[in-house]
Amino acid sequence: MNKVLNKEGIYSALITPYDSDGEVSIKSLIDIINYEKDLGVEGFYCCGSSGEGLLLSDAERMKIVEAVAEYAESLPYIVHTGALSTRSSIKLSKHAQEHGAVAVSMIPPIYYKYTQQEIEKNYLNVADKIDIGMIVYNIPQFTNISFNQNSPLLKDDRIIGIKNTSNNLYELERMKKAYPDKILFNGFDEIYYSSLAAGATATIGTTINIIPNIYKKIRENFKTGNVKEAQYYQTKANDFIEALVNNSVFPATKYCLDLLGFMAGPCREPFSPLTTKQKEDVKIALDKVKEI
Repeated sequence: MNKVLNKEGIYSALITPYDSDGEVSIKSLIDIINYEKDLGVEGFYCCGSSGEGLLLSDAERMKIVEAVAEYAESLPYIVHTGALSTRSSIKLSKHAQEHGAVAVSMIPPIYYKYTQQEIEKNYLNVADKIDIGMIVYNIPQFTNISFNQNSPLLKDDRIIGIKNTSNNLYELERMKKAYPDKILFNGFDEIYYSSLAAGATATIGTTINIIPNIYKKIRENFKTGNVKEAQYYQTKANDFIEALVNNSVFPATKYCLDLLGFMAGPCREPFSPLTTKQKEDVKIALDKVKEI
């Protein structure tokens, strides 16, 4: 099936579940994919921050993509293929293309203090090896580069968009003005409404695993000009997000899925498991958001 990138989609930043031995649980992953399809997610983003991509081996990442390819059905999926080396990113990107991904996405290479030119070359070297689009993952709080409207990468037609996990909405608006044909994906759930006003059309988020219905209501009310209602639903989302962030957002999100009946498991070390108090706080927040 030829899938099409949904330029206004609400994409789940899919978590990676583990079994009791700490290994990737494809059975639980399939259950979560099917559950999220029923919830109304409009696409998946695999092996990113929420999916603990950098804590997985290349083989595990490819195994996850293969499961998503089989069970996403008509929904498009984007695969995060950022890695410590260009070689790994090329391997993961080729694999994603072979299994039907509509695009790949990459964080900048991390740890070493690469130059701007080396970082740009990393993206272009990967783009040279695939025939699907590349989405730059702008997450400056974790990397040593921030992409903006002056980035030479955006002049390349193979760079089809940016996943903008940044609170700098001014830069987002400037990118939209400079490159109106690029797809701007919001990356922070808590500013989804604001990002739409700044020029984003799609969103990729952690809490979309749990509450895609709320983000759909934000989008619907934004499009119809109902500012008050859009703000209302963003506030409800933010109450939930705040509770998860205050209790370690990725383990907390996975614990929500545990509470909903899925064996998501804790995040891999060096993440710590949630304490009893953290679990209580997360459960309270989940119970409140389920009422919306």
